[in-house]
Amino acid sequence: ETNLLDIHNQRLAQMDETGVDFMVLSCASPCIQGISDPVVAASMAVKVNNDLAAAIANNTMRFGGFAALSMHNASTAAQELKRAVQELGFFGALLNDYQ
Repeated sequence: ETNLLDIHNQRLAQMDETGVDFMVLSCASPCIQGISDPVVAASMAVKVNNDLAAAIANNTMRFGGFAALSMHNASTAAQELKRAVQELGFFGALLNDYQ
């Protein structure tokens, strides 16, 4: 059984088997956009981004990340995107279709 959270064993083995050199990971839909409370959403975005960065930190030659953002407040979202790119090394953000 495939475990989507098993990045370094199952996912990496499947990448090798299918010739995928690099994969950008992100939070699955609806992710942060499914959280209606602005404070909870902003806090959860930081946690999700930190957790993803920690999960891929030991193999950035094979994995990258897209930040999760709370879109309740554009300034807060912009600050988190800047942090995720500059401090965590993410490539950008992935937004889902609501919030």
